[in-house]
Amino acid sequence: MSIFTNIRKSAGRFFLRREAGRVSRNRKIMNLDEAGNIGILYFLPDEPAYRKISAYVKKLQDNGKTVKALGYVESKHLTGQFLPKLSYDFFYPSNLSWNYRPISTAVREFIACEFDILIDLSTENSLPLLFITGLSRAKFKVGMQRDASAAYLDMMISLQEKDGLEELITQIDHYITIINKKDEI
Repeated sequence: MSIFTNIRKSAGRFFLRREAGRVSRNRKIMNLDEAGNIGILYFLPDEPAYRKISAYVKKLQDNGKTVKALGYVESKHLTGQFLPKLSYDFFYPSNLSWNYRPISTAVREFIACEFDILIDLSTENSLPLLFITGLSRAKFKVGMQRDASAAYLDMMISLQEKDGLEELITQIDHYITIINKKDEI
């Protein structure tokens, strides 16, 4: 990694910490049954990851949830399947400022949404995705346990290095289904 890239990332982390401290949100531990609208945030490296995320989004929608998905695509060569759809938006390296802050309209709209639950499905450290997680006004933020995202998530899922996206989806779905469950009489 070049010195210039390190400086850009350090500046990005500095600005993120400063801006995230100003975010006003109504924190609330929320389970999947209570949630009406859900934001899904993810890194999109390839088509298999897209299929896994699409299947999860469809599962949530089939359960009556309103879902908005936002993916970060680093590749310049996209298949037709990665084009934006009704519930899906994407952003690319060309949509980043000098310090890796996403600046597209889709990102601004996603951050402004007050989701009941924000699910960060990124399995790798990504400063652009961290910006969105940190600045989101979601009531409850869930994602994979990483040092970089610890300050911005309300619940973190710990996984082994060998575990991937599919296991992260399974674990997040399991825990947000059982957390803060109200006993029915």
